[in-house]
Amino acid sequence: MDLLAIAIAPGIAICLFILHRDAYNKEPKLELIFSFLLGVVSVVPAIFIERQFYDYNDVSIPGIALKAFIVVALTEEAVKYAVLRLYSFNRPSFDEPLDGIVYGVMVSMGFATMENIMYVQQYGMMVGVQRMFLAVPAHATFGVLMGYFVGKAKFAEPGKRSRLLGMGLLWATFSHGCYDFFLFLGQSPEVTAHVSQVLLILGAVVSLIISAILSLRHLKIHRLLSQQTYLNGGPKAPEGMLVTSNPNIFLRLASPKDISLIQYLAQQVWPQTYQQILHPNQIQYMMNMSYSPTALQEQMARGHFFFVVYNQSDPVGFLSVGGVGVGQYRLHKIYVLGTEQGKGTGRLILESIMNYLRNAGGKSLELNVNRNNRARSFYEKMGFVIIREEDINIGEGFFMNDFVMRRTL
Repeated sequence: MDLLAIAIAPGIAICLFILHRDAYNKEPKLELIFSFLLGVVSVVPAIFIERQFYDYNDVSIPGIALKAFIVVALTEEAVKYAVLRLYSFNRPSFDEPLDGIVYGVMVSMGFATMENIMYVQQYGMMVGVQRMFLAVPAHATFGVLMGYFVGKAKFAEPGKRSRLLGMGLLWATFSHGCYDFFLFLGQSPEVTAHVSQVLLILGAVVSLIISAILSLRHLKIHRLLSQQTYLNGGPKAPEGMLVTSNPNIFLRLASPKDISLIQYLAQQVWPQTYQQILHPNQIQYMMNMSYSPTALQEQMARGHFFFVVYNQSDPVGFLSVGGVGVGQYRLHKIYVLGTEQGKGTGRLILESIMNYLRNAGGKSLELNVNRNNRARSFYEKMGFVIIREEDINIGEGFFMNDFVMRRTL
């Protein structure tokens, strides 16, 4: 009984953790249990395929790489992917990107739990303890990485779906292969003659840590999106939405509950935008000054209206605007992720916000742009003209050297 408990407990604990993160649009329990059980069953074809290579004894480094990445990692991730794609992906309950991660982990934990039971029965308690901290969490990270892309694929345009599904299988296989590669290297005499088994295990641990960091980052992205969509128990109401001329691109009026999402987006785009213009110390100073939770709360309290920009189901940018006089408005921020730049997304959302302000009685819109920022030409194409220069002392010896631009609405 103790052996069975040590084999089952890690997978169940990770499942409970993922379900805790899926707080805003919970999945049906029967669907989750069935996905877990299908993960258990998927061990059978994996064993069958791997046993076809039972006599494979190439202990050279290329041979071990082939075993780690193809024989083991690709086989195991492919059978888990098959369950996720053929069953979970098609469920009506798979109705948001986060579900890719939820179901991906359920399938992976079913697989890992069954695998754990087999190992513990064969090798005993000590192996069960080791796998509790290594193999089972590793399978969870592979499930998150795969599920992240599968979740995106579910709601992507048909032309992008196959690529995203392939990325999910590729990332899970690559991470799994890296982890196994270091463990399997211990089978090579030419390696163990120079590198201790402890160092090889450390290599596997480092690979696992990197996968875990990526997994937690992907989980955070999809959870933030789930939070924005289902925070009040259902999809957001249409009010507050601004639809652009491209139906895939729309803006949603933000609230203080969106501050963590705005922070995340700012961290992805703001430093990259200014890394060729400003000193790293000024970038960090301005990030703290403008994008800390307190700073964003104060800006909202002062009447800055924030909008989150979406491309289909993915948050890809944000902007803020506020009134400065009768019929006069200021565009305080407008940023989109690098993946959206050069595609016309900035033009679409700027046109949308200008129409919104025009319908609200707006007469003009002003903004500041750094004098060395190439975005100046974008604004000029959008009809803005330079009306003056400003050098603004923002403290700590830093200045914002800007053009002030204006456009009539």
